[in-house]
Parts: sequence; structure tokens; C-alpha cells
Amino acid sequence: MTEPAILARRIANAISHARVNLTTEAAAHRAISTALTDAGIEHVNEARITSTERIDILSGKVGVEIKVGHRRRDIWRQLERYATLPEIAALVLATGTAFPDVSEVGGKPLIIADLSKGWL
Repeated sequence: MTEPAILARRIANAISHARVNLTTEAAAHRAISTALTDAGIEHVNEARITSTERIDILSGKVGVEIKVGHRRRDIWRQLERYATLPEIAALVLATGTAFPDVSEVGGKPLIIADLSKGWL
């Protein structure tokens, strides 16, 4: 079993190198799921973690949240909620929004994957 922080970096690397369509969150989600599949990373889309929490992608205990055009404060609050869950050991934020370079949330590793990087 892969250490969650290592898997999170692998996921972020696959996402950052993909050409992700940023026109809508749904389009970005499809492109990211394809990039993870192409990289051989098993994952579940729209994973239900609890009766009230669903994350965009779950790979092992690594949650991936995809955000296109959201306010940083709202994104951070959502990540904080996920970090409280025992089912999540690390998080990846895939975003086209400029985000501070933060390495953890709620004591859990946070890796930020820049969705524009694959186009450079």
C-alpha cells in the first residue's frame, strides 16, 4: 500500500501534466479522471465519504477536490471539512485558482495541482 502523502504527490503530478479543460468543473473532472486512469492510478469519482460528504475523486485515502473559479476562502473551508474525516489521510486540490503554497490542512498533507500547468 502506498503512503498517502506519496500517492498524493503522484496524483498531483499526473494532474499537473495533463491538459485539463477549464471551461467547467465537470469538464475538468473528466479530464483529471482520464489523466489518473492513464497514469495507472485507481480512483473513484464522486466518492461518498459520509452520509453528508462527497469528494470529487478518492484514491485510497487520498481525496482530490477539483475547483474551477471558486473563492479561496470557500475552497479552504471545504478542505478543512474533509481533513477532519478519518477516511482522508491526504488531500490534493486541483485548481485553476491562484492558491497560497500551503503544505497541510488540519494536520494532513495538502498538495496543490495547478490546472494551468499542463498547457505550458
